[in-house]
Amino acid sequence: MLVGNKVDKESERVVSKKEGIDFAREYGCLFTECSAKTRDNVEQCFEELVLKILDTPSLLAEGSSGVKKNIFKQKPPQSDASSSGCCSW
Repeated sequence: MLVGNKVDKESERVVSKKEGIDFAREYGCLFTECSAKTRDNVEQCFEELVLKILDTPSLLAEGSSGVKKNIFKQKPPQSDASSSGCCSW
């Protein structure tokens, strides 16, 4: 899951929402934005993640293996972007 933070500072935005969505889609991630300061959308981020894990049992199994994946050091998977499991708020 990719979460854009600090949406309460819209005037200081460096990455557009579209860029976040596109990046998440490229790596097959969920995407949402929130603000830890104002608590805007924070609870929904966790709820969406939990629902995705519950809907995809393999995510729970992979997460418990102790192996962490760093998407910033990996090449994106070669798949059709229209069939990726990405979603947006």
